[in-house]
Formats: sequence, C-alpha cells, structure tokens
Amino acid sequence: MSNNNLDMLGSYQEVADKLGQQAGHKKWEIVKAAAGLFIRKGTLNTGVRDIAEASGITVGTLYHYFRSKDEIISAFLDFAVQSTNEFVRMTTEILARLPPREAMERALRLYMEYTNEAQSIVLFWHQETRNLATDQRKRLMENDIVLASLFEKLIELGRHQGIYKIKDAALAAHSIIVLGDMWAFRRWWLGRRYTSDQYIDEQTKFILHGLYNGSL
Repeated sequence: MSNNNLDMLGSYQEVADKLGQQAGHKKWEIVKAAAGLFIRKGTLNTGVRDIAEASGITVGTLYHYFRSKDEIISAFLDFAVQSTNEFVRMTTEILARLPPREAMERALRLYMEYTNEAQSIVLFWHQETRNLATDQRKRLMENDIVLASLFEKLIELGRHQGIYKIKDAALAAHSIIVLGDMWAFRRWWLGRRYTSDQYIDEQTKFILHGLYNGSL
C-alpha cells in the first residue's frame, strides 16, 4: 500500500462508494489526494490549492465538490470511522462463533492485518488528532473507544473462564490497540527486520503471553 494515499480503498469499496454517491468518483479522488497530503505535510500545512493540484483539478472545480478544507477533512474522517465500524462488525460476527482463547488470537491477527492495510488512517490518527477541530477530534476518540471495547469484552470473557490473568481489562485493551498500531508508525525500523506477516506472528505471541501471565 502506498504511504501517501488510501489504496486500501479496494478492500473497503462499499464504504468508499457510500461517500462518493452524491458527487461520483471525483469526490473520492479528492479525498484520497488530500489524505496523502495531510499525512505527509499535516493538515495545517496543506492548503486547498495543494489539494486541487494533487487532484489534477482547479481550485474552482474543487469548490464544486467541497466548500472548504475542513469539509474534506470531515469526509476523510467519515471514511476512517466507517471503515473501523465495518471492521468491528465483521470481526464481531467471526468471534461470536469461537471460544475465548481462539477468538482473542483471531481478533489480534485481524486487527493487525487491518492496521497494515489502513496505515494511512492510523498515521493520520496519531499525527493529526491535535490539529483537528474539537468535534472531529471527539469523533476519532469515540471511534478508538469502540475498537478498544471489542478487545476488552474478549479479555473479560477469558478472565471469567480463568484463561487470562490480567486484572485491568480496559487498560490491557488499550495497550493492545497501541501494540497493534505500532506497525504503522514504527515500520521505518520494524520493516527492516520483519515482513508484516512475521510482525503479526511475533506481536500476537507477545500479547497473548502477557494476557496469560497478567503482565501486559
């Protein structure tokens, strides 16, 4: 996947189509181009003219689709939030059919595979949250809580069955999110030593060991 755009679009085409229904594919192309600039330069350093040039259109044409840069950021957040919600929905359906131990391992792998595919979104969360408007920042934080609650429920199930010794399920869940996101913002180092599959294998073992021993 390119670091500067949302090539994960192919895996989340349904979500992308929903965002582009009103104005066709050009609207989505603008969002993708803007996302690349936001991640590379930051939202504060990216202007409307920059986005128009990256999209191959004039500023006037861009304003036909979006009234402001803030509206483009909101469209990107729509994609980020809907993509995560779709991940949670699909994962929940899969995990409902599995015992706690197997469900946790599967959830970890699914999340890290998602993080690998959605690196642009993950980087945006970590880099640009502080620069967003209050309501936009709140949306991202609430979205992160939804994600963490998935792991918290799995941990609680395992604790009740005596599988996991970890005491604070909420803290462990948020720790899992950070460890899962690490591939996106530390891949400059990790990528020299592991393939994404190797990283997922090693990180999954590390997290499960911590849950079993109460040391995560």
